[in-house]
Amino acid sequence: MKNPLIIDRPDLQAWQQKAIFGALTATFWVIWFVLWLPLVTLLAWLFFGYQFQFQFIDLEGYLELMEMLTVYATIVLVMGGSLIVWAKYNHLRFRGKDRRKAFIKPTIEELAVLHQQSVTTIEQWQACSVMTVHHDENGAIKRVVPGPAPESAAAQNPLVPSL
Repeated sequence: MKNPLIIDRPDLQAWQQKAIFGALTATFWVIWFVLWLPLVTLLAWLFFGYQFQFQFIDLEGYLELMEMLTVYATIVLVMGGSLIVWAKYNHLRFRGKDRRKAFIKPTIEELAVLHQQSVTTIEQWQACSVMTVHHDENGAIKRVVPGPAPESAAAQNPLVPSL
């Protein structure tokens, strides 16, 4: 046959043609395997059904399962019961008692001593709705600027939201 109808010369194909041919081949192999999945699933169900019958009924494996379920149920009941007993103990011990207390607000004099500033300065700071506080290396207040932060400082610090 001098003129075959199918020309099989992969060396004359471009790489794009080879890639498409390979992708199509892989796709159709996957489809072929997917078509066999129902039969494979049926065989697996039959095999494992037989294994289930053999292990649980013929060898009486259900008795061991019942023992394990009894042990697990006992453990769950003991752990759950201990949590309930502990919660009830705390309920009886602390009922009617409010142990939470509000923080004591520091006085202006205490704040002045803490920050090593005068009482007048602390009062001026408390009157400000917005202020910028500059600290030294040790965390002590170095300088306070009343008013909103300058735009350059907000642009330098990504944690400061700018409006």
